[in-house]
Amino acid sequence: MKVAHSINKMVMVAVVLAAPFTAAMAQTILGTPTIDGVIVTRDGDNFMMRGKSGNVTNVTVTTSTKINEGLGLLGVRTEAMSSSALVPGLRLSVEPESPGQKVVAKSIKFSTNDLETADAIQAALSVPLQQIQALTQELAAQKQLNAQQHATQEQQIATIVKRIGDLAEYDVKAETRILFDVNSTTLSDSAKEELKALAAKAKTYKGYLIQVVGHADAQGSAERNQVLSENRAATVVHYLQQEAGVALSRVLSPVAMGEARATAAKETGANPENRRVTVRIAVNRGIGE
Repeated sequence: MKVAHSINKMVMVAVVLAAPFTAAMAQTILGTPTIDGVIVTRDGDNFMMRGKSGNVTNVTVTTSTKINEGLGLLGVRTEAMSSSALVPGLRLSVEPESPGQKVVAKSIKFSTNDLETADAIQAALSVPLQQIQALTQELAAQKQLNAQQHATQEQQIATIVKRIGDLAEYDVKAETRILFDVNSTTLSDSAKEELKALAAKAKTYKGYLIQVVGHADAQGSAERNQVLSENRAATVVHYLQQEAGVALSRVLSPVAMGEARATAAKETGANPENRRVTVRIAVNRGIGE
């Protein structure tokens, strides 16, 4: 009898201990799925992101949130970033601290190309804002003119609202890299032809913008290379505007990266891939449709 009683107590204790352990173990094994999407708006430590299916998620960033930028197409190496990089238009992946409706970010990751595209969007916000105002006025006018045709009116309104929503998103249609000699800001003949071809292609798109990002290799001081990347980007912008016929309003303010985001390792500082200016054609989805 005593043996049976002891066995029953051991079984009861095992059941009590097993329940919380199993739940914790399951959460550890399964983990919390990441949330992918694009930042639509941001207010302080909170931002709203929209997924591919159109679902909207509110995310909170804390001091313990790890924010990493993927370097290169495969994101093999990452660089820690501050929360100031989280701007509207940035495509990212959020790992929540725990599942639930209120999402607190444990970690946030995004690619270098998506960050540069988001920076271009922010630099061009004045253009979409003007478009939003024009579309809003158009919407009000259509409501007044089509009051007697309710079904047709609602369809037109839905189309305009979709266009307004798409103003925060850009598509990169083309990209080219202009390479420079060591310590040089002079465009080669082949570089000029590439820029002319890019400008001609850009003019085939409605509502296009051109982003210019300058880089330098690791030879010399970081301060000098920062200035060198600025001058290279300025050279490309001037050629696009003065020789390739691109309107001033179509070229975003050039960005100078200095030695940052090198495509080749710093040990190979003379690599021409690090002495480049990247030029992209970005088309606003709302305007381009």
